[in-house]
Amino acid sequence: MNIDISKIVIDKIKDMEEKKVVENAIEETIEKTIIKAAKDALEGYSLKCMIEGKFEKEVSGIVSQIGFTAYNGFIVEKFKQITEGVINKDIQDKIAKTFDEILVLKRDKIKLSEICDAYRDYMNDNTDEDEKYDLEYFYISIKEDEKYHWLDVKLAKEEPQNSYDFDGIKFTIHRSYSDKNMGSIGSLRIGGYSLDKTLNFGNMSDIERLLVNLKYNDTPIEIDVESEDDIDNYFDIDN
Repeated sequence: MNIDISKIVIDKIKDMEEKKVVENAIEETIEKTIIKAAKDALEGYSLKCMIEGKFEKEVSGIVSQIGFTAYNGFIVEKFKQITEGVINKDIQDKIAKTFDEILVLKRDKIKLSEICDAYRDYMNDNTDEDEKYDLEYFYISIKEDEKYHWLDVKLAKEEPQNSYDFDGIKFTIHRSYSDKNMGSIGSLRIGGYSLDKTLNFGNMSDIERLLVNLKYNDTPIEIDVESEDDIDNYFDIDN
């Protein structure tokens, strides 16, 4: 049996030429190399410094001229400009609204009972009638820490079976040194996660935006209730 190796090689090369195997391989390699080079350049320290420096120069200049609230308003407008044409307008508006409610709106103070009332409104608006009948009331817990005397506040649709699987809203109110009837939010957990892991600006409820706003602005909270017994946590049920 005679095997013509040279013919096999020539035929294979011709076949590869016709199918552009080598050409495609070269193009793919070049494309991968260019993309990698671009990523490396974008992630480079010098480019990061240049971008950060440009942003700092353009944005920080207004801080000395206007107040913090106006500065946050400026950030909201910049967000709208940056995202225009990039994301869906409905989502853009929703995120911008959340930015506005968290960063721009600043309250002089708020009562703890008002926070609980806001949660009650939220639960009534977001629970169907059948479930309201079944549950009758939602879960609110207000307990004072025996050692440090801050208030632990928990809010959820139903009382958790144990503390480990609590996925509602939990925050602490640290009392003021000068007035024990006043305080501010010390820690905040939403959906079982700490604040820094839950800021999904496109998917925040009214009560979540309120609490994040109070936390970020260190808003004074009047401690007008110190027990869940002082709170109306029954659902509004249509008869």
